[in-house]
Amino acid sequence: MKCAFCSEELPKGSGIMYVYKTGNIEYYCSSRCYKNGIILHRKINPKEMPRTKKVEAKAEAKKGK
Repeated sequence: MKCAFCSEELPKGSGIMYVYKTGNIEYYCSSRCYKNGIILHRKINPKEMPRTKKVEAKAEAKKGK
């Protein structure tokens, strides 16, 4: 399964499952992704939103290569 907002791979049995009235199911890896995807209806590129210093460090390492 992948997160519907950030496309991060989810381990089985973790995350948040959201079921629409129509029967469509979306999975979210964290409350941050859930809030941005469902509650706030964000349409921006989730890769542009920094998560943690660890993710930012990985992005900088890739730019340096």
